Amino acid sequence: MSEDTSVKTKRALVTAQTPSIIRRILQRPETSIVIVLLVLSIFLSQSSDAFLTPGNLFNILRNNADIAIAALGVALVIMAGGIDLSIGSTMALSGLVAAIAVSQGGTTAYQLPGYGLPPVVAFALGVLAGTTVGLINGTLVVRLKIAPFIATLGMLGVVRGVVVGLTSGQTVRNFPVEFTNLGQGYLGPAPAPVIFLIVLAILVSLFLSYHVWGTYIYAIGGNETSAVLTGLPVERVRMLTYALSGALAGVGGVLVVARLGVSAPTQALGYELFVIAAAVIGGVSLSGGRGTVLGAVLGAILIGVLNNALVLLRVESYWQQAFTGGIILLSAVIDRLRQRR
Repeated sequence: MSEDTSVKTKRALVTAQTPSIIRRILQRPETSIVIVLLVLSIFLSQSSDAFLTPGNLFNILRNNADIAIAALGVALVIMAGGIDLSIGSTMALSGLVAAIAVSQGGTTAYQLPGYGLPPVVAFALGVLAGTTVGLINGTLVVRLKIAPFIATLGMLGVVRGVVVGLTSGQTVRNFPVEFTNLGQGYLGPAPAPVIFLIVLAILVSLFLSYHVWGTYIYAIGGNETSAVLTGLPVERVRMLTYALSGALAGVGGVLVVARLGVSAPTQALGYELFVIAAAVIGGVSLSGGRGTVLGAVLGAILIGVLNNALVLLRVESYWQQAFTGGIILLSAVIDRLRQRR
């Protein structure tokens, strides 16, 4: 074969493969979310002059970074074939632990002690609290063989009850500025919570892509029976996913408290709905074995933009609950349609 013929053959192959490559890109959940975000942005920019302002866009990212961070952990659990419904309560407990540790004066109406510890220590204690809840979830599911839905639903109530009981329903306040800067400050032009999200998303993505246990997560979620027969450490991997889910929920919970400047017993109430919806809309299959970090983050951003749209369009707050339920149903329908492909 001559050189010219060889070059022509290669060009023909590239030309033939290009449509299939484009098709695969368009079929990815991440691409669909980006398209929806672009359409929403065009619509909202026409409906409200405030939407495309840097301040509003940064607020969307800041206010939803905690949901996106928690979605990273839930995505790992779902990819491995599990579920975690205790995320909102875990975030509330983690935030409360950090708040008590760093507070310089307890609360206003109920004098819960504040220990005035350094913000770094308080942050670490909050994440440790979240990790502990995750390990308890993992023990219930992996060791005691309780169905993930039941185990984590029970923990949702137990942990929320602990938060309310510890505070007697009151709030914890009076934090040093070094702590509130974790949620309210900036690193350059970027809000601090967004920096946390970017760093953690990169770390989780690297773990899934390059660590052997990341491969195990996909394998176990895709076919647990085959994973057991091939000798994969199924129980340890699942325990790890629940621990990581708790830890990342802990980070999100601490950032919520730092951003709002207060820890309340109702904090992160119902967040598990948004977190799971973000992961599923982003392409994480509820049947396990599929999903990406980018998809989970984009799913959280999409939910944040939709919430922001309700505010800008002056939709009454009474409809927020209906919107939340609709998001859950939509994410379930999207996941079912993906499975039928």
